[in-house]
Amino acid sequence: MKRFALRTLLLALAALLTISAASARETYTLNRDWKFFTYSENFASIVNLPHQWNSDALSGKLDYYRGTGNYLRYVDFKPEWRGKRIFIRFAGANQVTDVLLNGRYVGRHEGGSSAFTFELTDLVNFNGRDLLWVIVNNTSDSEVMPTAGNEVSYGGIFREVTIIIEEPTHIAIDHYSSNGIYVHTREVTDKVVSGEVEIRISAPTTVSASLALRVVGPDGEEVLTSTQRVRTAKGTTATFIPFEIESPRLWRGLDDPALYTFSATLSSAGEHKDEVGVTTGFRYYEVTPEGFTLNGRAYPIRGVLLRRDRALSGLATTEREVYEDVLFAREMGANAIRVVGGSHSQTFYRICNNLGMLVVNDLPLTGSTTRNGKGFFNTEAFRNNGIEQLHEMIYQNYNHPSIVAWNLFSELEVTGESPVDYVRSLHSLAKRLDPTRLTCGWSNQDGDINFITDLIVWSHSFGWMEGLPSDIVVWQEQLHSVPEWRSLHSAVSYKCGGNIFHQSDLLEKPLFSSNWHPERWQTYFHETYLKALGGDTLFWGVWVDSLFDYASVDTHRSAGGVCDMGLVSFNRQVRKDAFYLYKSQWNDGDDFLHIAERRWGRRVDTLQTVKIYTNLPEVELTVNGTFLGSKESVEGVVVWEDVELNKGSNTIEASSRGITDVVNIEIPHSYANNL
Repeated sequence: MKRFALRTLLLALAALLTISAASARETYTLNRDWKFFTYSENFASIVNLPHQWNSDALSGKLDYYRGTGNYLRYVDFKPEWRGKRIFIRFAGANQVTDVLLNGRYVGRHEGGSSAFTFELTDLVNFNGRDLLWVIVNNTSDSEVMPTAGNEVSYGGIFREVTIIIEEPTHIAIDHYSSNGIYVHTREVTDKVVSGEVEIRISAPTTVSASLALRVVGPDGEEVLTSTQRVRTAKGTTATFIPFEIESPRLWRGLDDPALYTFSATLSSAGEHKDEVGVTTGFRYYEVTPEGFTLNGRAYPIRGVLLRRDRALSGLATTEREVYEDVLFAREMGANAIRVVGGSHSQTFYRICNNLGMLVVNDLPLTGSTTRNGKGFFNTEAFRNNGIEQLHEMIYQNYNHPSIVAWNLFSELEVTGESPVDYVRSLHSLAKRLDPTRLTCGWSNQDGDINFITDLIVWSHSFGWMEGLPSDIVVWQEQLHSVPEWRSLHSAVSYKCGGNIFHQSDLLEKPLFSSNWHPERWQTYFHETYLKALGGDTLFWGVWVDSLFDYASVDTHRSAGGVCDMGLVSFNRQVRKDAFYLYKSQWNDGDDFLHIAERRWGRRVDTLQTVKIYTNLPEVELTVNGTFLGSKESVEGVVVWEDVELNKGSNTIEASSRGITDVVNIEIPHSYANNL
């Protein structure tokens, strides 16, 4: 973490401790100055949140630390807060978290991606020395999802922690740690949007209250106000306020991600009690045999898979880093992101809402391609944990218009104890909790598991883990020929490793379980898949696995602790050639050209092929100062074959419409084929 000048630090802390305007609730961050240790407090260090302790895994250590991490911090609960309700909210900690205050047990949360909230009211001493002790454990646990997968299980409190001070009667924040407001749409058309707003009110006893609802449109105009008298019971009461908006501005994805703000104000006995606002958007969509449609218009899905970790910081990412990750997806021309392994931060969804990116969100029920990983345990504890995590995922993210589907499983094995019945129960629960969205499954096998969710995505790796890239065409033909499979709403996901430091003169399939993954093979793999799948109307979308390299200690898929299947390097510094391949066909708004195979800088033969990815109509080529003319782009690719290079250093320059790219290629004298 960067060091700031004292004055800057004090100003930042003051901003963090500011009470929200026009609200009776107070929110304070607890991100700084935690004492952290694993085995003994005598060896504690001072850390700030977000934090993770698995730098050892980032170096590829197979036995990276999976155990307990302890976080200690004193909290100054003010005496004037007596009579109010005090909550602590964790935005994310992996994977099992126990919380104690002043040595007394507060609660436990099991799951590593969703937020969770505990009430502290009856445990606070108000003496300025209340000790908060948080115990986080990232040990593999057969009762807590996920239990398989090749991603690193980072330990730590990897998102922010906040203290929330509420009036006894308030808009509930402890309903699966959501914000207590759910905008339910009943009808969404170009002419009208109608539905009801569910507002959950928490009260210590029966209370008469007033709820005021205000809706502000995308241009800042007030489009609706409503006031309703409510009478709450002791505990939590759900109140429903109907709404109708004529001539709505719909959320149209990348074209126009229009958003509305719903603000609910709670008053009782003439006093302001609470105020909460949520932002949402209105859209309707479906998947038909003709593909995915958004608001009645064809909207083919061009998706990428996103693991949430980064080099050095793991899952403990900043808001700026999250924003940068989404911008990478936008740059390549993707319009959809699948979040792998659980929910992302609320920052991520707000960014996708504002930019118009579609999202498929994961329940971390994931299988494994290795025999030492098991994704499903048919025990009551495991099943209940999945149900709890599904509730959290849906309720915490209910109002985000970017989310269009809940992915319920990923590459889940069906041998032994079959998960099919359990997946059916998850599908039924998801449709009951959120009937407005589709369910999805990521499958790498045949069988009944493919006929449960609304959508299915076939996960293939022909040309990587088995077969050749051209086998995808054979599989397509088989799928087209079987009516039972044609009836499914299918998409395709595919993956192939490629290391930017691995360059070879031979274009041949590497052994995926080795540590040799030439980038050129990854590029060839994606060229083959993109050409085969791009125009196939049987599929509602394609999904590239994955956008970024990510940490993995599964030696069958990674080298040096990094799984290199991404289109961008783990540190986000290098866009691989395959990234520019997709950009050439998916991004028609940002002019660019890119000379491919630039990292293959030393070659054997003097006769070479020059390949360029671009979204421009034609490209000019100059080699060692000699102009070789211009060629038109064919599906984003321009190729010059049999280009004569000199022994020694060669300069290749491509240009179009004022954009130029230059690379240098060396043909060592001892290697040249004409010696």
